[in-house]
Amino acid sequence: MKILIVDDSELLRDRLIELLTNIPNTEAFIEAENVIEAKKLIQELNPEFIITDIRMPGGSGIDFVRYLRESGSNAVIVVLTNYPYSQYKEAALEAGANYFLGKISEFEKLREIIEKELISKE
Repeated sequence: MKILIVDDSELLRDRLIELLTNIPNTEAFIEAENVIEAKKLIQELNPEFIITDIRMPGGSGIDFVRYLRESGSNAVIVVLTNYPYSQYKEAALEAGANYFLGKISEFEKLREIIEKELISKE
């Protein structure tokens, strides 16, 4: 499984890779620091799992989720944010995100989600 991490914080991207390393059947971690870069990588690499922030340079994570679904992506999408407010959660899920997590309180759940999604694809 190829995993795309879209977040403007290099530190967070590094922490995510550290958290998710050694999950069986994950073959690549792809990093983008903004939506524009992420859109290019999507076309080239077609990741199966995407983790995105809400607020980034170059566009909103919610608009990015909408773009992915409108362009036919079947990737599992997780919105991971410092702004876990109900209005953002509702907008992200409505746009097509599969999961919505707060960076501070739910960061560790990502590994469980990826493992669960891998099992469901077997």
